[in-house]
Amino acid sequence: MADFEPKVRHQADSLELVEDLIVAGMGIGLLPADTQPPKGIVLIPLTQPDVRVRAYARTRRGNSTWPALAAVLHHIKGKTAAMGMAFE
Repeated sequence: MADFEPKVRHQADSLELVEDLIVAGMGIGLLPADTQPPKGIVLIPLTQPDVRVRAYARTRRGNSTWPALAAVLHHIKGKTAAMGMAFE
């Protein structure tokens, strides 16, 4: 895959949609390795380049102190710190 340069035609934030497009023969996609793909999809582990996921947690001003949301944000901060990543 060293010389593979994808032509990005679609971007989706729904894993089910990405899987449906792959099964329909309309392309390839990046899927999490910790889930069982549907019939018709084969997972090929990527070793290079490193794959990183960028995620965001957005809140309304002042809501980050709401106990349930504060607990989730605290958990995310702990996980990202353990991975040596920043969470702002």
